[in-house]
Amino acid sequence: MSPKRIVFLASGIFAAIGILVSVVIIAIGGGFSGGEDGPSIFNPPTSKDLWTIGGNIEDGMNLTYSLTTTFGGKSNLKDSMVSMNFNDMQDKWDINFKIKNGSSSSAVKDVSANFSKKQLLRTDPISQENELLIQPIEGSILVVRDLAKEPRYLVVGAIWDKIFTGSSTKDVKIEGKETISTPADTFDVYTLQYNVGNSVSKIYLNKDLPFPIKAQVYDENDKILYEYELQSVSR
Repeated sequence: MSPKRIVFLASGIFAAIGILVSVVIIAIGGGFSGGEDGPSIFNPPTSKDLWTIGGNIEDGMNLTYSLTTTFGGKSNLKDSMVSMNFNDMQDKWDINFKIKNGSSSSAVKDVSANFSKKQLLRTDPISQENELLIQPIEGSILVVRDLAKEPRYLVVGAIWDKIFTGSSTKDVKIEGKETISTPADTFDVYTLQYNVGNSVSKIYLNKDLPFPIKAQVYDENDKILYEYELQSVSR
């Protein structure tokens, strides 16, 4: 075999190795562990698989959820209905919340607050009374922003975050795909899961919606901390 032929073959082999190494690096950087239903080093996630909190919000969009929280104190909501209407203020969202607390006979509460378009963090102060009304929503439907401070891969096996319980560390991870039905529609979802105590907390995400479709989240005593489900969506 001629020296030129050997050099050509060697170059091809090293090029192939280089591509494989790049794919492995992308795969590891993607934060997934593969599996039958997930991506592999030969099929790594791409930017199309990224999910961002608040992504796909449109001006005038309205989302309505059923919500129960058990945080304690005056911020409890039981068998409640929460509606969020989004108004585009150029550099932020003005969100109008309509809250009907099922544990109270009071009328629907109407509260507005401004949130940044990135990470949906509040940008302006509100009254203490309104703060108490919005707290349970920020601690449930919107709390996924704490797990997705940056875009996260919506693929099976993707690790979104880690939580610390006592002396152990638990992965918050996309464990699977399924189809669920809610009063709003039937959705293909990814399940974001983690274990605290003996219970499995699950958050169901759809790639086309800005917030989870549904969630059941438990505390360390295996009691429901909050649960919610999408009831309607309009754009």
